[in-house]
Amino acid sequence: MRMRLRTFSLLLIILVSIIPTSIVALTLYKQVQQFVFKDVDRQLQTTVQQVASELSHRQEVMTNGLQLLSEQDRVVRGIDDLIHSIYLPDILKDFVEATPLIESLYLLGADGLVVEAYQGNILALEQSQILANRYKDPELGERVYTMSQVEVVENHALVQRTGRHSALLFSVPIYSDKAMDRVDVKGYLVAVVPIYKLVDIANGILTNQESFAIYYRHERLEGNVVGDATHDVTHSSRVAFSGHSYQNAVWLSVTVGQDIARLDELVQEALRPSVISGALILLAVFVAVMVMAHFAVRAFGGLYALLTDFELGKSIEHRRRSHFSIKEFAHVEELLGEMKDTIGEQLRTVNQKNQELARVDELRAAYLEEVQSLNNELEFKVEERTQELEASMSKLAGSNLFFEQLVQFRRTLEASGRNRQIVSASLHLLSGSFPGLGMALQLPQTGEHRLVQQSVGLDPFDFDAINQRVPDYRTQRWERTSIEFDDWQPLVFAIPSGQNQLGWLLVDNAELDEESSNQVLLVVAELSAYLENRALNEELAFLARVDSLTGLLNRKSFDELQFELSTQLDADIGLVIIDVNGLKQTNDQRGHQKGDMLICSVAKQLQECSADITQSVFRIGGDEFAIVMHDTELQREVLLLERLEKSQHSKLSIALDAFGGEPLVSFSFGYARSSEQSLGDLYKLADQKMYENKRHYYQLRRQAEL
Repeated sequence: MRMRLRTFSLLLIILVSIIPTSIVALTLYKQVQQFVFKDVDRQLQTTVQQVASELSHRQEVMTNGLQLLSEQDRVVRGIDDLIHSIYLPDILKDFVEATPLIESLYLLGADGLVVEAYQGNILALEQSQILANRYKDPELGERVYTMSQVEVVENHALVQRTGRHSALLFSVPIYSDKAMDRVDVKGYLVAVVPIYKLVDIANGILTNQESFAIYYRHERLEGNVVGDATHDVTHSSRVAFSGHSYQNAVWLSVTVGQDIARLDELVQEALRPSVISGALILLAVFVAVMVMAHFAVRAFGGLYALLTDFELGKSIEHRRRSHFSIKEFAHVEELLGEMKDTIGEQLRTVNQKNQELARVDELRAAYLEEVQSLNNELEFKVEERTQELEASMSKLAGSNLFFEQLVQFRRTLEASGRNRQIVSASLHLLSGSFPGLGMALQLPQTGEHRLVQQSVGLDPFDFDAINQRVPDYRTQRWERTSIEFDDWQPLVFAIPSGQNQLGWLLVDNAELDEESSNQVLLVVAELSAYLENRALNEELAFLARVDSLTGLLNRKSFDELQFELSTQLDADIGLVIIDVNGLKQTNDQRGHQKGDMLICSVAKQLQECSADITQSVFRIGGDEFAIVMHDTELQREVLLLERLEKSQHSKLSIALDAFGGEPLVSFSFGYARSSEQSLGDLYKLADQKMYENKRHYYQLRRQAEL
């Protein structure tokens, strides 16, 4: 007991001595730390203002430069003009090298396809869907199409530096016509500004001890600022990335920080000169407090021993003879003696009551245990039945929702035209029906429809590796198959797409349950039926518009084009009517097979004459042809007429000498333009000129025979 008392006394003396000295030291440390923190805080505030100002200045120079570049005549005309397009690579290269913020620059047509690019990934931009709303969504208003925009993207293929993919995407429209009542967009300039370039600019301003980071909507894009108050002291500023006449602005938060560990080093450097003097003062305070605490500890030690004896139930009579220097402690000793007698009597009564209550508690516990057991059994059965019912209802609701989405998917397919729209709609349906399941879809190139490849939840994804393992559908008809890789075994569904072409859907789960697999097969069946019907309809439409003998457009296509042009206001049209000379003589003397060869050769000659001028070459009758020029094609009408004039009396390269001697075969033509005749009489005028040309040809021939 005496050992415990001495230990307690020693601890009390040390505690009473150390507290005042610790308070003095802590107060001094806090004052120095507060001074250092304010100094660092002012420096960080100045630095973040310099960084924000520099970034604002550079992005303003860049956006103004993009606007001026979009107005250059060579850029505007180079989108669809071959002569001016040869200047585009140098123009884009010079601009990017003069603008350090930009990593890559793209020039897009009005249809969203890349015309020219510098240091960029054309395929990645077109497949990224970043700009899809500008060209595909009819629900959006005109401002989306005609005003500049900026947005934050995360695409590893668009940013060249490995491992850092965040970037700002600036999209500036190029106007072909801009008036008060309308705005016609000819294309877009798209500039990729990686976030790491902004960080590089900021690092040129920071000191060695400062760290930097860029945030977008509270998410860190680049930098090494921890952002936690326990690690960094930070200052932030918002920078708006936009430009004149931009539809929107992207606000980035730039943050400059310093590690708290560095603050501790600065505080220690500031405290080092005053450590010795402070230590002497603290030692004097410690000695004074020790002397004062010694007398107080002796009195408290006696009181502690008295309370300990009372707690253990020992007699305290000998303690009553002790002398306390503190009067209150002596009074406590007398009260403890009286309390001991009273508490002893009360404990005996309490023990009797506790025994009676224990018996009652045993009976109550047994009853509650039985009731609880019955309740648990009932709750288990109710919960089991409820879960079964909920599972059945959830399964039924999921099936109903899937079939509703499948009906809507069928309608979406009927309204779709291009493979990209079909792939997006298909993956949207499947990812909604099977969330968290990785998928990839490929539709092949058929006719005018491009190859489209897109994946969800499988990034990055190698389509070429799958294509090499997919079975040949032409030699082996299959519905679905499992492809084995080293540590991966996906399930692949075949999608027949018409014209003996095959698309496929890959699902990153070879162990789909039967219901899920059947649902995927329903989507694949809908998609296959639509693609095969589309291919069949396009083939029928092509055959209906093309002449089977010559491969030229037929009379139906000619009439449709005439009707379409007649509905256009102020349409300028040039029409050439051609008729083969000597076809009847060839048919009579050499047979209709040679006559068909003559018609095919004339058709080939007409295609060569109209090459690089117009594609509108028609066979509108047995030996009658037509060539139509409109809009910018009329700028080369003289060249077309010169070619026809040069070719109309030349012998054609076909074997017509079955009866010995090849006669001179040729064609006659007549030309009329809507600027000199109304559209309704344009065909009549061209036909008249053709017959005049034919009469002149036969007159010359008869004179030659005489």
